[in-house]
Amino acid sequence: MEENIYIKVYELLSSGQKIVLAKTIRRSGSTPRDVGSMCIITQEGKLIGTIGGGALEYRVQKRAMALLKQEKSFIYQFHLTNEDLAGAGMICGGDVDLYLEPLFPENTGMVSLFKTIRQQIADNRPGILVTRIENGIHAMDTDARVFIKEDGETFGTIPGLDPKEINLDKDAPYDLIDSDDKSADLFVEKIALAPRIFLFGAGHVSLFVAHSAKMVGFSITLIDDRPEFANKERFPEADKILVTDFKQAFEQLKISQNSYVLIITRGHLHDKTVLQHALGTNACYIGMIGSTKKRDTIYKALMDEGFSKDDLEKVYSPIGLDINAETPEEIAVSIVGELIKKRAPVKKTKNLIL
Repeated sequence: MEENIYIKVYELLSSGQKIVLAKTIRRSGSTPRDVGSMCIITQEGKLIGTIGGGALEYRVQKRAMALLKQEKSFIYQFHLTNEDLAGAGMICGGDVDLYLEPLFPENTGMVSLFKTIRQQIADNRPGILVTRIENGIHAMDTDARVFIKEDGETFGTIPGLDPKEINLDKDAPYDLIDSDDKSADLFVEKIALAPRIFLFGAGHVSLFVAHSAKMVGFSITLIDDRPEFANKERFPEADKILVTDFKQAFEQLKISQNSYVLIITRGHLHDKTVLQHALGTNACYIGMIGSTKKRDTIYKALMDEGFSKDDLEKVYSPIGLDINAETPEEIAVSIVGELIKKRAPVKKTKNLIL
């Protein structure tokens, strides 16, 4: 699974390396990557992460090397003409604004802030990072960013900013807002937590779901009561394997708002048991395999036990995108496609679109 880029930022800074962090803050047209995409440029010119590849990254790398010497931030505005696109061999077109900020290990307050972010990610706890967007901010400036934990505790400062006034829409991972200081904007972003799949059932479909989901950045916890099926030999992509009765599994799991519960067990009764417990969690996605007839039978049984229609409308069932999938491999593709669609951020037009 791709490592959160802020973990890499802290690792490089704590090892004494100077870097430039480049992030997309605005865009228009069909650009290669969306707002929020980031990459790191090291002192040696090495690129970690991606903002779209091609000519865009090449120019950013060159500018970043100059900024390491100048020690100041820069808003890099790309206005790609048809000639630019043709000359660079790029298909995607449009305009994009990137914010390039040199980060130096000597700025201990800033390094400490990124250490806090790293720990939040490790603890799977959300937070919001606010970055001051302005040309010419020095690498040693201590008033360039604020990190806000979910309980309201703050780290860092930005002149004129009251962290209590930061309100990021729950469905929008990024925003760009005006600050009281008219010379600067504020880029507000949720710290992305690793999306976690809790895969109930270790059958054939789950094999291919685990393989495909791992390739696109999901961490995977596999749950089944059969050790001959739920093991590392069959599921090398699983980050964790829990061999237990489905009824007892939820007591051992930490299912949060970035969790995806996939119900792909070997029978109706097991599916019902898992769904019954899953509905009591904060999972952002609950999906259950099977026909509409099977689904309706399970739903009726749960409603007889007190669950409401609103409860059951949260469930994606039959699971997966409707692509007429038949084989286990095809079904897995449809399921992972639906997970990607669910995970994708809601497009926000205000400020972020040029």
